[in-house]
Amino acid sequence: MMEKILDLLMSFVKEDEGKLDLASFPLRNTTTSAHLLLKAENVVASGIEVSRMFLEKMGLLSKFRVEDGEYLEKAGVIGEIEGNTYKLLVAERTLLNVLSVMFSVATTTRRFAEKLKHAKIAATRKTLPGLGVLQKIAVVHGGGDPHRLDLSGCVMIKDNHLKMYGSVERAVQEVRKIIPFTTKIEVEVENLEDALRAVEAGADIVMLDNLSPEEVKDISRRIKDINPNVIVEVSGGITEENVSLYDFETVDVISSSRLTLQEVFVDLSLEIQR
Repeated sequence: MMEKILDLLMSFVKEDEGKLDLASFPLRNTTTSAHLLLKAENVVASGIEVSRMFLEKMGLLSKFRVEDGEYLEKAGVIGEIEGNTYKLLVAERTLLNVLSVMFSVATTTRRFAEKLKHAKIAATRKTLPGLGVLQKIAVVHGGGDPHRLDLSGCVMIKDNHLKMYGSVERAVQEVRKIIPFTTKIEVEVENLEDALRAVEAGADIVMLDNLSPEEVKDISRRIKDINPNVIVEVSGGITEENVSLYDFETVDVISSSRLTLQEVFVDLSLEIQR
């Protein structure tokens, strides 16, 4: 996976560089050093190991003062980079963009996680194009669960699937025929009837989508009464302000797209030291 991530970051560099970085080209035979500055307080570090490997691939040396998942109360220098000036300046924007996105996601995730006593906070598939894997890594650094990395990670039978299959029972039955025993089946439901049908059909996970806290409390309890091993996930309209309202003992996971859609922006910069 890391090789694919590095290839992606190198493609970002090439896109940014174009044919040539005109402002930096005259400096191509010089070397320099720079400080990586965090300009925000009370954030969670993420993307450090990815950045270290990216800079190494660019032929640059780096030394970071923080680690992935570390909570940083104060702004300041979090790393030093040295090497060829042209390469450093060409890599600058990709480095800062990736770190900003990952710091932001990790910080948001931690804020959500701190509000929960029972359930685990998780991401969704609503990610920024091309940055989904990096955002999911950042979710983990923030104390959350990445959920599925792609469509093959877990079966999720959603509303459009149910329309085509015709019923919850048939959907679970047909999918069960083609998956290995190690793969879980999740069914998205919006009412009590479908939730109970999903449990009876053998779903491993039931997602309660776009329901009120009162509805979630009642339905999740009924699910656990039938089969305490079924994982109950709550999703739809979950924010930092209301997430704690869904944190019942009968809820295992709460997922929110807010983790990866830039609720928080963490600013970083690079300063040449010569």
